[in-house]
Amino acid sequence: MKSVLLFLTGILCCLAGPGNGAKAQEVDYARYVMDTLSAPGLYGRGYVNFGSLQASQFITRQLFDLGVRPFTDSYSREFTLPVNTFPGSMMLNISGRDLMPGVEFVVRADCPPVNGVFKIVFLDSADFANQRKLDKILRKDLKNSLLSFDKSLLEGAASRQADSMLRTNYPGAGGYLMVNQGEKLIWSVSPGFRQLDYPVVEVLGEALPRKPENAAIIVDAEFYPAYRVMNIAGYLEGKKFPDSMLVFTAHYDHLGMMGRNARFPGANDNASGVAMMLDLARHFADSANRPDYSLAFLAFAGEEMGLKGSENFVENPVFPLDRIKFLVNLDMVGTGSEGITVVNGTIFPEYYRRMVRINADNEYILKVAERGESCNSDHCPFYRKGVPSVFIYSMGKEHREYHTIYDLSQRVPFSEYEDIFRLLRDFILTF
Repeated sequence: MKSVLLFLTGILCCLAGPGNGAKAQEVDYARYVMDTLSAPGLYGRGYVNFGSLQASQFITRQLFDLGVRPFTDSYSREFTLPVNTFPGSMMLNISGRDLMPGVEFVVRADCPPVNGVFKIVFLDSADFANQRKLDKILRKDLKNSLLSFDKSLLEGAASRQADSMLRTNYPGAGGYLMVNQGEKLIWSVSPGFRQLDYPVVEVLGEALPRKPENAAIIVDAEFYPAYRVMNIAGYLEGKKFPDSMLVFTAHYDHLGMMGRNARFPGANDNASGVAMMLDLARHFADSANRPDYSLAFLAFAGEEMGLKGSENFVENPVFPLDRIKFLVNLDMVGTGSEGITVVNGTIFPEYYRRMVRINADNEYILKVAERGESCNSDHCPFYRKGVPSVFIYSMGKEHREYHTIYDLSQRVPFSEYEDIFRLLRDFILTF
């Protein structure tokens, strides 16, 4: 019997192959980082229950444990940003039906505190097309009403007029109920740099009761004009050119909480990018793997608020920006079945072609696609300062959750994590 068991064990080991066990070990650390940053106890790494602060402390501990040095006497550099938060109650009841926050409705991030019952006044595309009819509706006393429409059905002048209503509330409405006929709601905190005096609520069309007439809204909102957050920076000294830097960046903030029950975990966006950045630090911290150039690792706060962390860093750098030879920003790298995209690839063709060659020689991932200039992540403030910079994200239909409550760590497959990691590792060693 013992000989049979040994034989079967040998067969299983051969089937598994030596590379498969190594791959599992390579991704374990990154999975640990992503799991931790997107765990419930970090509250979506936002501005409720110190989620952002807890995330920054975790990343700092990782850099210290990996042997990455701080540039100054601290890894972190504090700055402030204005932000509207939703720490408590979040309720929408339409004609007797309670809707689920984050699933069936979201409030716009500049929503004020609300506690009231409103009549719903529906506007359709025909109302916007007939200006006399619309003016008659808008001349009414609407302070206790929610104007409701589906903006996706409006075009041209009608769409611009709807935008003007939402931006200025010139009708004097109690608020706005935006109807979304899609499958999921996407939230953004970027409007939350202020707090308006009227709510804008977005609701899934399929969640609306038949012939809704009124809505009860309770929103607990608290605005901070100067909320304290941290950028984090560390480095590994290069073997030959310690004064010249190759830089990896990733933002660690996400959307946080919309009330007590709607949490936006941000596993792919961007716990995955932070995980890969720290994993690269772990690899290159080994003296046997150290490149000729120094490596800097920068974790930014406030990206979801409009690149606030990277903008603050380039205005207050902990080392001269002209020491940066090249910068790679990692944002959403948890998939990869369809390859990666290199934003600014057309701007820096030499570096882009270098990645393409590495990938062709090793057959790491399906493709390395290029894209032009786009100010859509933390590479942008550096690029505008003249730093050669690209932004890399992975592509794949296996995880498409973006700014939803479903961007959970257990759903992020890390389909091509190991090979994207190896591509970046090899790319660094070409300098």
